[in-house]
Amino acid sequence: MSVPRAVSRRAVSGLLAGAAIGLAGCDLLPADDPAPLPAPSADELLVDTVAAALISARAIAIATSGGEAYAALHEAHLAALGRPTGSSATPPATDLVTTERALQTTLADGAVHAEDGGLARLLASMSAAVAQLLHGVTA
Repeated sequence: MSVPRAVSRRAVSGLLAGAAIGLAGCDLLPADDPAPLPAPSADELLVDTVAAALISARAIAIATSGGEAYAALHEAHLAALGRPTGSSATPPATDLVTTERALQTTLADGAVHAEDGGLARLLASMSAAVAQLLHGVTA
């Protein structure tokens, strides 16, 4: 019967050195400098602009007697964009109809400038919805 041969120190040192070299190339520790976030796309910036206009118009609608339908519409539009409705901070003193006309223009312009077809259709339909509500007010 043969006796198993003991592993030499040299062999163990070699294995440990190989393991250390292999692990040195791994990303086990977080990087000191995280990768920069990519710049937002043109459509992401457009959605930010539209959402800000909707939040402002919603606040004005809430503060205006008879503006409930507009406020509900803006909440639905913000939900469609995946954005929160924002706070109910005191809005600037502005006429509801003037605000809604400006919002309709913002939405229509956004539809023209959107790069994504789905976003363009969504913004166009939002603009049409605001126009329909305005037609009832100004007719």
